[in-house]
Parts: sequence; C-alpha cells; structure tokens
Amino acid sequence: MASKRRPSNPPAKGDLAASALAATEMPAEGLPEFAFLGRSNSGKSSLINGLVGSKVARESQTPGKTTRLHFYRMSEWYLVDLPGFGYAKRSKADRAFFGQAVETYLTTRQPLLGGLLIQDCRRDPEEEEAMVVQWADESNRFLVVVANKMDKLNRREQGERLRALENAYGRQVLMVSAKFKEGLDPVRSAIRGLGLRLP
Repeated sequence: MASKRRPSNPPAKGDLAASALAATEMPAEGLPEFAFLGRSNSGKSSLINGLVGSKVARESQTPGKTTRLHFYRMSEWYLVDLPGFGYAKRSKADRAFFGQAVETYLTTRQPLLGGLLIQDCRRDPEEEEAMVVQWADESNRFLVVVANKMDKLNRREQGERLRALENAYGRQVLMVSAKFKEGLDPVRSAIRGLGLRLP
C-alpha cells in the first residue's frame, strides 16, 4: 500500500519561496506580488531588509549579485527582488538575458500589483529608471520612487536632491537611508496602502 504523500508546508514569512527566471519556476498560487527594482548599487537589498525587519535579502559589497528573480513570502503576498540594472561585472550577453527575464516578468505577470523603484539619491534618473516609470504608467501599475542613501548628504543637500528628483520624475519621491533605517515609515505606508501587510 502506497504511503500518503505529506503536503509541503508553505514558506514562512520572509522566507525565500522561489528563485526564478522562467514563469514555470515562479510561485503558482496567484498571490499578489510587489517588485523591488533599481540599479545594482542602489542599496535595494538593504532597503528590503530594513522594511521587512530581518535579513531576508542577501547584502553584498559587490553590485550585481542578484541574477534571478527572488520571491520572498510575506503575509499573503510575495515581495519580489529583481536583478539590478547594470549587473556590474557581468557580460553583455548576461545583462541582456537578465534584462529580458525582468521585462517579461513585468509585462506578463498577472499577480504583479506594482513596484518600488530605488535609486541612489545622489544621481539623476537615467534611461532605465525612465523605462520603469513608463512601464508603470502604461500598465496602470502602482509605483513608489525611493531615493536611498540620504545619509551621504547633509540636510541642505537632501532638500536640493529631493526637489531635483521630484522634478525629474514628475511625481513624489521618498528620501530614505536604508543603512540607518531613516524614512522607512512612509515607504511601509505606501506598500500597506495596497493591502499588503509587512511584518
């Protein structure tokens, strides 16, 4: 007599549920998803860990370590850490491959509600950031723009950069320091506004 197959337990909150490039490798429950996008050196992993309150995303001193789409199980939704723009020290072919996987995910993934775009507050948005904004506008998906590393600037410089970035983006920008966990509450509120619960 064959033994009964024990059901697999769902991943705990904050656990890595899937590391994927193809749709067949992604979670299939249909739970809402919220993506984190940004350049490889934007501090994306640090911000994810600060918002979640634990080290779920791997932080590295070497940009470009995230080469797959990482799905972290939250409370009835998935936080999706996407490979960063630039993919430092990667070949042109690798960058094109990862970029295509991200583009396919953003344009075809049904459970995706929107995303959080992170950039270094000291630099101006470039083509990749403009493409993310265009994606959100054209697909009618929610987008939060976050300017990280405010700790690198003094108070006057923070104000100047915030005004410059909001002019460039034409929308609200939230200034934060993932390193010192400053300014994270407005980001949490924006995510919770979609009905997504954070730990």
